[in-house]
Amino acid sequence: MTIETQDSERPSSGGKLGCWMTGLTTIACAVTLICAGLFLPPVRLYDKLFGPQYTPLPQPSASISADGLTLTVLEGGDGTFGASVSAHEGSAPASGTRRPLTSTYELATTGTIPDRLEVALALPEGVNPVLVDVMGWDEGEAPAHLVAQARDQALVVTGDDLPQYMALYEAAAPTQPAVLVTYEVTQTLPPAVANAASVVAPSGLQPTTNGSLTGSLAPGFDLSAAYRVTPAVRNFADPRAVDTGTIEALLSTVALRNAHAAQLAAFASAGYDGVLIDYRDVPLEQRDNFSALIAAVSENLHNTGLLLGITLPMPARNAEGGWDTAGYDWPALGRFADFIQVRVDPTSDIWTGAAVSLDELQAWLIRQVDRAKLRITIPALSLREVNNTIAPIGLEQALSAMGDVTVEAASATVDGIISPGDTFRARLDGYTAVQGIDETTHLPYIDYSDESNSAVSRVWLTTASALNARFALIAPYAIGGVAFDDLINSGVAPGVVDAVATYRLGLPSAVTDEPLALRWTIENASGEREEVVTRLDEPLIATIAAPEGNYAVNAAIVSGGQAQAQRAGAAVAVFVPTMTYTPSPTFTPTPLPTATPTPPPAQVQVVSVPQSEVVAAGAPGSGSIVAGQFEYGGHVTSTQVNAIEQMRRAGMTWMKVQIRYFPGMSPSDAGNLVSEAHGRGFKLLLAIVGNPAELGAGGTGYMQGFAGFLASVAGYGPDAIEVWNEPNLDREWPEGQISGAMYAEMLRMAYTAIKGANSSVMVISGAPAPTGAEAAYPGRVRNDDAWVAELVAAGGLQYMDCLGAHYNEGIVGPTQNSGDPRDNYYTRYFPGMLNTYWSLIGGQRPICFTELGYLTPEGFPPLNEYFAWAQNVSLAQQAAWIAEAAALSSQSGRVRLMIIWNIDFTVYGSDPQAGYAIVRPGGGCPACDALAAAR
Repeated sequence: MTIETQDSERPSSGGKLGCWMTGLTTIACAVTLICAGLFLPPVRLYDKLFGPQYTPLPQPSASISADGLTLTVLEGGDGTFGASVSAHEGSAPASGTRRPLTSTYELATTGTIPDRLEVALALPEGVNPVLVDVMGWDEGEAPAHLVAQARDQALVVTGDDLPQYMALYEAAAPTQPAVLVTYEVTQTLPPAVANAASVVAPSGLQPTTNGSLTGSLAPGFDLSAAYRVTPAVRNFADPRAVDTGTIEALLSTVALRNAHAAQLAAFASAGYDGVLIDYRDVPLEQRDNFSALIAAVSENLHNTGLLLGITLPMPARNAEGGWDTAGYDWPALGRFADFIQVRVDPTSDIWTGAAVSLDELQAWLIRQVDRAKLRITIPALSLREVNNTIAPIGLEQALSAMGDVTVEAASATVDGIISPGDTFRARLDGYTAVQGIDETTHLPYIDYSDESNSAVSRVWLTTASALNARFALIAPYAIGGVAFDDLINSGVAPGVVDAVATYRLGLPSAVTDEPLALRWTIENASGEREEVVTRLDEPLIATIAAPEGNYAVNAAIVSGGQAQAQRAGAAVAVFVPTMTYTPSPTFTPTPLPTATPTPPPAQVQVVSVPQSEVVAAGAPGSGSIVAGQFEYGGHVTSTQVNAIEQMRRAGMTWMKVQIRYFPGMSPSDAGNLVSEAHGRGFKLLLAIVGNPAELGAGGTGYMQGFAGFLASVAGYGPDAIEVWNEPNLDREWPEGQISGAMYAEMLRMAYTAIKGANSSVMVISGAPAPTGAEAAYPGRVRNDDAWVAELVAAGGLQYMDCLGAHYNEGIVGPTQNSGDPRDNYYTRYFPGMLNTYWSLIGGQRPICFTELGYLTPEGFPPLNEYFAWAQNVSLAQQAAWIAEAAALSSQSGRVRLMIIWNIDFTVYGSDPQAGYAIVRPGGGCPACDALAAAR
C-alpha cells in the first residue's frame, strides 16, 4: 500500500533559504577580499583615490621614518615640501646576482623639493656592510645602483632627485669574473692571452679635433671568437705624451661632442662589440662636458646594442682624506658606461703595502659605481722599488740582479781543471738576495743588497701565486672583474696567463707562500743529469769522484717547482760522471768564512752556456742566441751596403746609420735611408748627432731646433733614433759643459718631439764613450759611469725607451771579469759594462749596445800606438767574442738591441775602423759565420 501526503510533493522552503545564505556569504567574502586587495600593493586604490598621506617637512633637519628608512631635509626648501614613505615587504624585483635584504621603500613627495635631501637605510643585523648596495628605481624600470656613503650602521644617499622605490641588496661575487685585456698597437694578441680574456681592447685609434678617428688597430683579435672586442680609443700614442688639446677641442661645443659620439658609434657598428674610451688628463673645468660626451656616446651605442667601456684613473687622496677625481664625475660616468676600467698606475705604491690601501680604494669605488661594472687594473709585470720610486719590470730582469753562475774550486789548476775527489762551489755572482712575503698582502718580494750590505732595491714579484694573492684582495668586494694593460709583455712570469684563465672561469686558485729556490742541474756530455734544490742564498757544493768529462752547471730560479728564470750557466772541465751533493755546513744565512791570506783559488774554466747545453771553448753553440725581444744588427756605411746577404745569414735584422744634423737641413735624406733599409727587409736605427760648437753657442734654442728635426725624421718611420753620440767627450759636446744633466734636458725635448710625431719610434739615449780618463782631461771628458748617474738623477730615464751603451775596448772574451793586462777597470770587460750600467739605472730600462765591437789588426798593418792594446787580438777571437756577446746579451734579460761596430768600414790608420769591421778585405766574415752557428 502506498501512502501519499501533500508535503512529499512540494519543495521545502527551509532548504531554499540555506542555499541563498551560503551564496550571499561567499559573495560577501569575495567582495571583501577584492576590496582589501585594491587597497594593498600593487594596486593601492586608497592612494589612487585619496593620494599619499604626506608628512610636512618644511625646514632643514625635518625628517620622516618608516621601517628602517629615514628621509631628512638637509638644505633649502620653501616650506611646501612634504613626503610619504611606506615599506612593502617582499616586493623588491630581481637585480642580477644581488638579493634583496629589505622591504621595498616607496617614496612620494609634494611641494618644492629642497636643494638637498638625505635618505638613510639601516643595515640589517648580521650582514657584511661591504657587500650591501642601495638600489633605486621608478615604476616599470629595473633597479639601478645609487651613490651612497656608509655611516652609523646605515647607507646614506644624498641629492635632490630620489627614485620612486629604494631597497638594500646584497651583492654576490660573479661566478665568472670579467677579464679585460688591452694591448698596444705594436703588439699582437697571442692565443693564450685571448683564451684568458672575456673582453679585448686593441689600441691604435685616436680622436681628431673634428671628431673623427685616426690610426689603425693592433692586430691579432678575432671578431668571431668567444671574447668581445671593444677597440680602445685614446688621446695618446705614448702615455707619457698625452694629447689634452684635442680632447678640450672636442668638448668645447655640443656639435663637436655629438659628431664625435656619432663617429664612435659608426666605427663600433662595423662588426665590433663596442668601444673603450681612454681619454686622460681631462681638465677639471671640462668635467661636465666630458660627462655630456660620454652620455651621447652611451646613447648612440646602446641604441644599437653595443657596449661602452671607459678607462678612468685611480683618484688621488687629498689632504682632507677624500678622493680627488679631477675632471671625471664617477657616478655620472658609471651610469652611462657598461664597464669601467679603473687604471691603478703600476708605478704607484698601492700594490706594495702603501699608505693608501687597495681596500680603501675599493670601499670608495663600490659606493660610487655599480660594483658589477668595475674592472680593477692589476699589474702582470713585477715591480722594482728604488728610493721609493716604483717601476714595472719583467721577471727575468727582476731576477737578473742575482747574477749568473760562477764556479770555484780551491784545488783547480791554472787551466781550471778539477781532479777526481775534489769539491767545487757554484753560486750566483750578483747582489745578495733576501726574500720575504708581505704579511698583509701575501705578495712576495726580494731585497737586494751589495757587498757592503747596503740596500740596492726591492723587487715585488708577480708570479702566478702572487697574482692569485691580488685576486684574493679583490674578492671580498664582489667586484665585476679585472683588467690588464701588460699581460702580453714578454716579461710576464710563467704561469701568470694560466692563473688569469683560471680566475675568469671562477675556479679556485691557490695562494702559496712558498719561497723561491735555486734548482741546480749538473749535466755531462752524454745528457746524464742530476738536480739539487737549494735556498736562494745558498751555494751548491758538489763532490767530484768519477772519470773525466765536460759538465754544464746551470741554475734556474723556481717557485712551486715551476722555473721562473734561467741564469746563465757555466761549463766545467772535470773528471766526473756522477756527483755526490754535499749540503752547506749551515742553513742559516750566515756570512761565508773569510779566506785566510793565501793566494785565492783559481777560477774553474767558465763559459756561459744555454740551459742544459755544454759547448766547447770558443764560439757559442747552436741555440745560444735566445729568440725573444733581443735583436741585433750592424753599423753600416750606407743602407746600400754590399754585405746584405752576410748580415742576413748572421741573423741580423737591424742596420745603424749615423747622420750629422745642422740647422736648416732637410729630413728627407733621413727618410730616404728609412725607405732603403725597409726595402731591404731591415729595421733602421738612425743615430743623429749635431755640432758641439753650435750647441754650445745656441743652448736651449739649438736643442729645440734639433728636437724639431728629430720629430720630422720620426715622421718617416725609422724604427729607432739614438739621440746624439758620446756626449761625455768634448769632440761631441761643448768643452766645460759636459754633464748628464744638460744632456737630460736635450733628451727630454727630443723624446717629447719624437713621440709626438710617431709614438712607435724607439728612443735610445746617446751612448757615452766608455772611459775613465776624466782626471787626465778635466772639462773635456766625463767618466761614463758618472755621466750616466747624472742623467738618471736628472730624470732622464723617463725620456728614453732604452739606455744607449758602447763597448769597444775588449781584448778578452765577454765572459771574463778579469785578466786584461792593462787593468781591471770595468770598461775593459763586457760584464763590467753591462752590470755597471744596469746598476746605475736600477734595471728600469733595457740597455741598447749601439756600438759593440772587437778590434783586430789581422790582415792589416800593425796598429798605431793609441790602439796597440789590441795588437794580439785575432780574427778568430773577434768572431767568437762577438757571437758570445750576442748570446750573453740575449740570455741576460737586460739587453734589447746589440749593434755590431762595424760591418764594412774601410778606413785604417789613426782611427782603425776597418780593424773593427767584421766583413774583412776579400769579403770574408768569420763573425757572420759564428753568429749564424749560434742561432
